[in-house]
Amino acid sequence: MLLKLPLASLLTTSLLLAGNASQAQSQLEPPLATTYATPAPAAARQVYSAADPISSLLYNGPEYVNYAMRYAARVGHQFFLTPDPQPGSALYRAQPFDNLQLQYDVVLDQVVIKQPTSPLTLRLVNEKLDRFTIAGHLFEKLQADTTAGGLAATGYYEVLAEGPVQLLARRAKRQLERIESRVVRAEYVTADRLYAHRDGRYYPLNSKSAVQKLLADREPEVRAYVRQNKLKLNKKRFENDALTLVNYYNQLLPR
Repeated sequence: MLLKLPLASLLTTSLLLAGNASQAQSQLEPPLATTYATPAPAAARQVYSAADPISSLLYNGPEYVNYAMRYAARVGHQFFLTPDPQPGSALYRAQPFDNLQLQYDVVLDQVVIKQPTSPLTLRLVNEKLDRFTIAGHLFEKLQADTTAGGLAATGYYEVLAEGPVQLLARRAKRQLERIESRVVRAEYVTADRLYAHRDGRYYPLNSKSAVQKLLADREPEVRAYVRQNKLKLNKKRFENDALTLVNYYNQLLPR
């Protein structure tokens, strides 16, 4: 038997049911603002970054093959500072990239980057890489300048000091092969070179006299500073002493 309720009672009951359903739904679903304000997990951000069109400019170079692994015995390695990836940044294809993991092969003058979404290691294309940092060291790509014995090769040079005199280091290693007990051994020997850039020209710095000649316009101050600080500028401490002296020269007030 059907009961006939007044129309007003039906409307009241419907409104109450709708209100309760709306209240229950609002308790179960978070506000939209809260949903969008929640940061994405680190793993999700990394995947998104790798899929981003800008990042695809970075992670599309040729594969880097570690040629040193073919030797049964090795002394040293071919990388700058350490063979492990190091934090760095790059200006690549006219785009800045930060928070990278880089290696710098100084035998090949080649920057290597770890692909974040695969085990592959890639080579950055030198023609597209203008500068990079690795472990706090800044490298700039410079063109060869053979005038007056200037830069002998186009490549990356570490910027050690800035000012009226810019001090640069060409980081390099030579790979030597030796056969011992019928085993081919690879040895990596450091072959760094120092250069100075002043008044639009590059100068090789390979001796104490070359440094003194470069700074000859302030000879009295330079000689006194060398004596006071016991700078030897010998083979063992040449780079450190040259950097100390150039930094001192750059802070001298103009005459």
